[in-house]
Amino acid sequence: MVDAVDEAPAVQSIGGDSQPVSVLAKVHLLLTAFTQGTTTLGLTALSQRSGVSKGSAHRLASELVELGYLARTFQGYQLGWRMFELGQLVPGPAELRDVARPALQDLRMACHSVVHFAVPHGAECVYLERIAGRRELGIIDAVGDRVPNYSTASGRIFLAYTDAQTIANLDRTALARLGVRHHEELVPLFAEIRQRRYAEERSQCLRGFKSISVPVMYPATDHVIASVSVTVPVDRKNDQQLVHALWATSADISRGLLRRPSSTGRTESARAVRLVG
Repeated sequence: MVDAVDEAPAVQSIGGDSQPVSVLAKVHLLLTAFTQGTTTLGLTALSQRSGVSKGSAHRLASELVELGYLARTFQGYQLGWRMFELGQLVPGPAELRDVARPALQDLRMACHSVVHFAVPHGAECVYLERIAGRRELGIIDAVGDRVPNYSTASGRIFLAYTDAQTIANLDRTALARLGVRHHEELVPLFAEIRQRRYAEERSQCLRGFKSISVPVMYPATDHVIASVSVTVPVDRKNDQQLVHALWATSADISRGLLRRPSSTGRTESARAVRLVG
């Protein structure tokens, strides 16, 4: 178990302010030190990236290894299988991904493109599923599993259907990435996305590639629960065909949510709306 000395609050600078950090908060800092492209960290790097002292990092990491939340290799620490197992039990995303996967695979075969399935999480777009061929894996590696909404086509779908306060809180970086200078300019931009039912971005996430995304809604509502998108070379010319394929995939996923049986044996109802809420 954790040494008693670690149970006392430690003073640590987070966001520029010194404040007490509990053992649980230290564990959180250690686990979130791992990011896309940084899956293995030595003790020194783990301490530096998390801000947890080297001694505490060593004690907590050792216990996390015993519990399965971290794994120890010759190169350093990695996230353990227990993290993966728990992640599969998160009800909303897991159910959505299970329903969506067959339709996403069909989309991949039809469009010969990189396919993404994402959900909104606060100000970020979180990818639940990505399908790509061997030659296209670099596209996936170039974009993290969670990115700001303003930087992706899927995120722009989520922004187009979000509340006015969220839009008002977008900073200058977000406005610039969306191609506007003032918040007022976002009103017609997002209205157009809602009207045409798709969003796009070109060479912002990855130079030379464009992405097109459509919303996945619960049937008969305007509640966006996810998005499905494709990424193709920017000079590919069949955008309208891609949009129609995306719409068909979105409708297929929505119908799948209605057909999916719940734990009580009945088909899903409005609970599906709250899967990622």
